[in-house]
Amino acid sequence: MFPGVKSVVNTFFGAPIDPTPATFVVTGVPFDKTSTYRQGSKKGPAAIRTASQHIESYCLQEYLDIDASKLPIADIGDINFDAESVSGMLKAVESVVSQLNHQDKVPILLGGEHTLTLGAVRALPRDIVLVQFDAHMDLRDRYNDLEFSHACVQRRIVEQLGPDHLIQIGVRAVAKDEYEYAEKHNIVFYTSEDIKKEGATAIARRINDAIPPGPPVYISVDMDVLDPAYAPGVGNPEAAGITTSELLSILRVITPRATIFDVNEVTPQYDQGITAICAAKIITSFLCIQAKRHNLTSPSD
Repeated sequence: MFPGVKSVVNTFFGAPIDPTPATFVVTGVPFDKTSTYRQGSKKGPAAIRTASQHIESYCLQEYLDIDASKLPIADIGDINFDAESVSGMLKAVESVVSQLNHQDKVPILLGGEHTLTLGAVRALPRDIVLVQFDAHMDLRDRYNDLEFSHACVQRRIVEQLGPDHLIQIGVRAVAKDEYEYAEKHNIVFYTSEDIKKEGATAIARRINDAIPPGPPVYISVDMDVLDPAYAPGVGNPEAAGITTSELLSILRVITPRATIFDVNEVTPQYDQGITAICAAKIITSFLCIQAKRHNLTSPSD
């Protein structure tokens, strides 16, 4: 068993639990202690894993002759922590991601609420660039008297990495103080309306151009970036979001530069599995595009 995790019965794509031969390592973060509207994202990792076993894994949309389920993937299970402790969760995520990073694995984290991203960032080089897909900026200084929560996670990350290490995509729901903070610190963000007007591919190219050539990239997908028509099962749904196709179009451009990926805020009890299926599809596309980057092919049957 991998240190700091507990194994699960149903793994992503039915992948083995041994990470030794794997390039991509999936792990769950079933935590939603600071969720404030619709709790239940702690059930997200299990829902995404279940969905992964019932969708097709061949990457037709990516025009790659790759079956994602046959790539070198491991699912080591869920990270072990005290479900009542934000700091405990952050430390546990930091520890597991640090181990995976030192082993040159590509971590794929399944959330769980978005606070998990801070724990992962703490384990990574300080020059990492975080590309955040999200309806919200998550730049509040405090929320419900907490400084570590899903609504404050990007504020804490900016304080650690600097504002030029964050790019936000799909934003459409902000508080005035968040917007003023983003403007003051020149944080790059694109609203869902920007994507509708300019097109996903054009925005993706602008994002790619904004990332310096050297630093690694962390892609974090809060599923509420999607319009609730596509992802109703999230903790804080917001109307007028982007489509799944628009999200995938942007991922195709920026994914080759990523060294870590997370998908978070799936809250499965608010739909009939639609959001978890969407999340599994997004992860499948990520894997296929990454496989091309790593010159990996899936073995034939």
